[in-house]
Amino acid sequence: MEKTGFCRADVLEKLTGAAKYADDLCFPRMLHAVTVRSPHPRARILSVDAAEALRMPGVAGVYTAKDVPGVNQQPGDKPMLAADVSNSAGDGVAVVAAETRAQAEAAAKLVKVKYDLLPTVFDPEKALEDKTVVLYGEDNLACEHIVRKGDVDAGFAGADIVLERTYTTQRIQHSAIEGDVAVAVPEHGGITVYAPCKFPFNIKKSLARTCGLPQNCVRVIQPAVGGSFGGKDIDIVVVATRAATVALRTGRPCKMAWTREECMLEGTKRHPFRLVYKVGATRDGKITAMQIDGVADAGAYRSRSLATIWRAAVEAAGPYEIENVRTHIRAAFTNNVYSDAVRGFGSPQVDFASESLIDELACELGLDPLALRRKNMVREGSTGATGQTLTRVSLPQCLERLEREFPLGKPEVTPEGKYRARGIACLHRGESYGAAARDADVAGTDVRVQADGSVNIYTSISEVGQGTHAVMAKVCADVLGVPLSRVTICPVDTAYVPDSGATAGSRGTISGGNAVRLAAEAVRDGMANAAAKETGAAAEDIVFADGKLSANGEALMTFGQAAELCALTGVRTDAHGQWVAPRTSWDFERAQGKTYYAFSYGAAGAEVEIDPVTGKIEVTDLLCLHDIGKIVNYPEACGQIAGGVAMALGYTLTEQAEPENGVLKTRNFNTYLLPTMMDTKGVRALPLAEEQAENPLGVHGVGEASTALVAPAVANAVYRALGVRLRELPFTLEKVRVAVEQARKEEKA
Repeated sequence: MEKTGFCRADVLEKLTGAAKYADDLCFPRMLHAVTVRSPHPRARILSVDAAEALRMPGVAGVYTAKDVPGVNQQPGDKPMLAADVSNSAGDGVAVVAAETRAQAEAAAKLVKVKYDLLPTVFDPEKALEDKTVVLYGEDNLACEHIVRKGDVDAGFAGADIVLERTYTTQRIQHSAIEGDVAVAVPEHGGITVYAPCKFPFNIKKSLARTCGLPQNCVRVIQPAVGGSFGGKDIDIVVVATRAATVALRTGRPCKMAWTREECMLEGTKRHPFRLVYKVGATRDGKITAMQIDGVADAGAYRSRSLATIWRAAVEAAGPYEIENVRTHIRAAFTNNVYSDAVRGFGSPQVDFASESLIDELACELGLDPLALRRKNMVREGSTGATGQTLTRVSLPQCLERLEREFPLGKPEVTPEGKYRARGIACLHRGESYGAAARDADVAGTDVRVQADGSVNIYTSISEVGQGTHAVMAKVCADVLGVPLSRVTICPVDTAYVPDSGATAGSRGTISGGNAVRLAAEAVRDGMANAAAKETGAAAEDIVFADGKLSANGEALMTFGQAAELCALTGVRTDAHGQWVAPRTSWDFERAQGKTYYAFSYGAAGAEVEIDPVTGKIEVTDLLCLHDIGKIVNYPEACGQIAGGVAMALGYTLTEQAEPENGVLKTRNFNTYLLPTMMDTKGVRALPLAEEQAENPLGVHGVGEASTALVAPAVANAVYRALGVRLRELPFTLEKVRVAVEQARKEEKA
């Protein structure tokens, strides 16, 4: 396997500070807007008095829900500004616009809002069981998903051992270095919005709805993006709508830029889960049944809960062939901050639980954790929990490589008195949107060859730091046989790029790469026909390579000459490529179906050293290997895995954004503890090319799968080190110290 790579085009600008982000933009007469927020987790808004604020210097206006030009709120979803009732602390109630941000902030403090406090519910299980407080409709069920296979009762009856365990995960923040920001400019009878986002056309459609405009009057331009990690979607719609409301009401450009505190307070978070697992197995380790009941906290609004719960339910039983499975996961409305897509999208929660459970089962049976996984793992042709026949399954190769690279060994105590041990985990993860998606899994891309032979690519796949644009450029360059330096990805602007779908579900390289391949092949074929007419060579014999066109080993012309020929003879050198993902389906009555058109596989091993005095877990070695099919850019694949692992370390050990009575306690990075480079020095990223994926490029995504294996691998290592199982994330110093004390008591007993 070649470990070659190439540099991303956006790197130099970002390293030198030349890249222009949304907050760098400034327009003549631009206003600055800030949000007035409700401090209460649930309250009726009785009145908004802006008189004093309007008298402040520089204030251009104060706007409330009645000023939102279009649809302010979809049923169950977040309002752009709360109208009658605020269901979460931090909800926007009004927007103040002024000549400077300082003036807007000063005036916002003078807006007087009268509230009538309403009953609240913060516990998702209580929200589902007790209907005393109902946020919408008849109950607090935001969504649910059920998977059924076989007969779990019969499976448990045939088991020699049955375990039941409960695992909980926490709320975390996306924590992109760039906050949520948008600049809205009224022009041409509509609105142009500059905003970092992962789905520009979703922002465009949402803005058209909230601004009361036809879509052809809304334009979204994407500046440089300072990170996403699953964010830059719903929150950007909120920020952009508030800025656009001011812009449309005043006829002036308007910028709204959330501070870190605002991102923490109002921005979306990862769904916290409580998962109850029950598993049955025979003495030799064959799993006979698995039952999973889960409850997730959707918070006050539905957002992306449907897709998150869907993925979690589909993947909850792990990468194992089990004859009898029943999974039921529900998301509940509460008065907590609302949840949304965060990198991993439901996988990290259930993978932590299912892979911890497998180790617990191995311990109870006295079996080797790797041997138990091998006995039950899916293989080529296996039937998954959803009844789907699995193909191109590379889990056996992943576990074989893990065993070779990362032997478990035995727990030990270091000379410094630290407890050291290793743990493992593995996964399967569905590719792209899946059968529950409301959006079509389609990506459009345009390729245009200029008369001088340079090439432009037009796509709305967002470059959020994952390197997809570089891969798309490389795919195009290879098809046309030109140097990579001759290919440019044009800035994302919905006025002229096609809709390529969301940069989500690890679909960027799969969908964007295959779309650009189709477009480039169409351009190449057109140029080959033109060259054939000019030279007499057969079009099918013409090869594009090394910057020239050749036939039967004889050079015909350079690529630049071919482009010029097409320009002179009226032959089009542009084409549209439309990649349509293979169909998926779901039978809700049977609770079975083809959930994702493909799955990717991976495995991880974590070595930990635990200080019994401080409770600190140091991850000294962390090997994460993922089969990504064809590797287009090896260094970038390593970077994607390492980045996902770094985020997962924070999820595992330190990060939590927990509210107290509905009000978020953590407001900045001084108390929200993110991992640093010093915490990731033991990371080893290993992309594998075992099984090419079932798409023409043969590629798998890895951006999200890389976030899902760290927590269970570390949890399993901690258990092997201490003999105490931690089932609640994150593994804070306090929790570990309690575990150490428990371990010591058990030793004495």
